Amino acid sequence: MHPILFHIGSLPIRSYGLMVALAFAGAIWLARRRAPARNVEPDAIIDLAFFVIIASIVGARLTYVIVHWEHYIGDPLRALKIWDGGLALYGGMILGILVGLWFFKRRGINPWVGADITAPALSLGIAIGRIGCFFNGCCFGKHCELPWAVTFPAVSGAGTWFPGVPLHPTQLYESASSIAVMAVLLLLDRKRRFPGFLLWTFMLLLSVYRFLIDPLRYYESTSMVVESATFSLTSNQLIGIILASISIVFLIVLSRRSKQDHPL
Repeated sequence: MHPILFHIGSLPIRSYGLMVALAFAGAIWLARRRAPARNVEPDAIIDLAFFVIIASIVGARLTYVIVHWEHYIGDPLRALKIWDGGLALYGGMILGILVGLWFFKRRGINPWVGADITAPALSLGIAIGRIGCFFNGCCFGKHCELPWAVTFPAVSGAGTWFPGVPLHPTQLYESASSIAVMAVLLLLDRKRRFPGFLLWTFMLLLSVYRFLIDPLRYYESTSMVVESATFSLTSNQLIGIILASISIVFLIVLSRRSKQDHPL
């Protein structure tokens, strides 16, 4: 839980930025290893990464700024400071996937085949990135009395909001869930299914675990779609419901299309 790991001269090396860089590196490594099994050149993944990294950061930051618009309305240029505030996972992931599908199509690669190559890598990247959130003390949970509760230092975002209060380490919950999803996808990939299966299974599982973890996470009122004494729904949960529904539809449609193209 060290937002700033060390300094190079006057330049602070932030744990969040370092872990995000490692997340992209880990995802690229895994995707390159998986590419040859689907007759895709590993170097294509390097080219893909250039576009996806930019799209992911832009999408994640833009979504965060839109959700927390009241913090930026008086100083719009502050939105460019990605270290000041945060990034929204769903926004970055969705734009990154769309750009990835576009890239594969431009390269003459079946977009769904390309997406299946990268799906486990996306889950690995999220797992590493959430460790960065933990070190940074952002994306933290609510008050918790369980043995694994974490009291964040005062220099972190969580420590500023809740000094001395033990909180759910929701960042680690999501990191562990992402590792589990990656393992499930790699196991499912041992038996080839229709193109797009791994991508939409990943999206479905991601939506489910995010929906389940979100009630344990602390959110400002602006992130709540519904908030009452008996029921609450965050914007991320609403997005998760939509993505889960879309994932199920695509799994059904692509499965039927595959059976029509390759009847028994």
